[in-house]
Amino acid sequence: MPATHEELPAQDFEIDHQEEYAQNFLTNPREVSFYLNMLPKRGALVTAHIDDGKLFFLTTIVAADDGKAAIFLDPAQSEALNSATLSATRITLVANLDRVKIQIRLTSLREDSFDGRRALAASMPAFLLRLQRRGFFRLEPPISSPINCRIALNAPDGTVKTLEPKVADISGGGISLTLPTNLADDCQPETVFKDCRMELPGEGVLLVNLRVRKMVEISANTGLNNLRIGCEFVALPGTRLAMIERYITRIERERKARESGLAD
Repeated sequence: MPATHEELPAQDFEIDHQEEYAQNFLTNPREVSFYLNMLPKRGALVTAHIDDGKLFFLTTIVAADDGKAAIFLDPAQSEALNSATLSATRITLVANLDRVKIQIRLTSLREDSFDGRRALAASMPAFLLRLQRRGFFRLEPPISSPINCRIALNAPDGTVKTLEPKVADISGGGISLTLPTNLADDCQPETVFKDCRMELPGEGVLLVNLRVRKMVEISANTGLNNLRIGCEFVALPGTRLAMIERYITRIERERKARESGLAD
């Protein structure tokens, strides 16, 4: 799986701030093993950041083997990335499990195999970070009923460019958007998108102002790169926030009903 370009800034990982997040660190070997095994069981995508995070690629944890005291990852599609990973002195794995951020720090990786397939292996980490913020709950919209979002940008020549990004997740605090990489100049951090039209299925249409807080380039399984844009709502009126929270509550309730077999 290809990584991003080398011009991304160095990443600041919460796992490096042990005093600030002390209550979120798991050091019990059984707990560490439990969450490492849950990631492959859930098929969770993992972002592997190389050294300071300027290079990264998407992967999965193939297995966490307690007997061998090792974890195994899928290698990158790019051999140059694999070489950089094997030479790295610090690899940070970031994933989401039940919408809780998981961060794992590895000091080195080596070429190996698992069940006859090529893999990258590392010693079982002694701890991991499980960071569940008390802020807004983030919901991934159903694929069958996506949230439609439209952003109108005023170009210097007076024309209007319309963007229709995919909404990757939503909370009462903001949304994450997926856009093509050729729109990076339009989505720099602190950019404000005014009067964006957002259609919440079952709730209606609302206009929101969005401020870009973070932009990263991600790689999909297809090999194509996209931008993931993290935006916060700006001056969101209470009535519109209520619509968003009502939508999130309903979709999550329906999802839990399906998973429990209680849905119609």
